[in-house]
Amino acid sequence: MIMRKKIDYLFILFLSILLLSCNNSKSHLQQSTNDSIKASNNNRNDTIVTSLKNNKSKIYHFDTVEADTIIGDYHIFYKIQDDNQVIATYPIIDGKGQDTAYYANREVVLTISKEGKSILLNRKIKRKDFSSYIPKNEISKYCISYFRIVSVNPNEIKLSISFCVPDTDVCYWFELYITNDGKITIKEIVEEESDM
Repeated sequence: MIMRKKIDYLFILFLSILLLSCNNSKSHLQQSTNDSIKASNNNRNDTIVTSLKNNKSKIYHFDTVEADTIIGDYHIFYKIQDDNQVIATYPIIDGKGQDTAYYANREVVLTISKEGKSILLNRKIKRKDFSSYIPKNEISKYCISYFRIVSVNPNEIKLSISFCVPDTDVCYWFELYITNDGKITIKEIVEEESDM
C-alpha cells in the first residue's frame, strides 16, 4: 500500500513537471512570436519615416526585393528598389489635401547572362519605359508593385510586371520578353470585362 502511494505520488509529480514544461515552452514560443511581430512592425515603421523637404509629410517606402537564380543556361538577378521619385496620392476624405500620402517610386535593376555571356547588365526598368501604355496624365500616380520571372526558353525570358496606384488594386499589367541579344519587348495584358 505504501509502495502504491509512492508510485502514485511520483506519477503525479512527473505529470506536473511535464505539464509545467509544456506551458513554459508554449509561453516561450508565444513570446518569441510576439517579439518577431514587434520587430517586423518596428522595421516597417522605420522605413515609413523619411521626411519630405517640408518635414511635415512622410514618404512611405517599400521593402527592397532581390532574387538571384539560375534557370537552365540563364543566370538572372533582379532587385526591386526605391528610386529618387515620389508618388503623391490624393484620397478624397477631407477634400482639403490633408490626407495626401506620399510613396517612394520604384525601379527594377535587372542583370541576365546566358552561359556566362552577358545579355543585360544592371538594366534599370522604370515607369517611364511604359509611358506609351500608361496615359501621360496618369503615369505619375503609378509605381512598380509586382515583378517576377514567368518562363524561360532557349531563345527568350518572359517576365511579368505590374504598375499600380499604391495601396489600391488599380493596375496596369505587362509581360516583358527579353531575347538572347538583349532586346526587350513589352506586351500589355488587357483584362476583358466580364458580364455579371
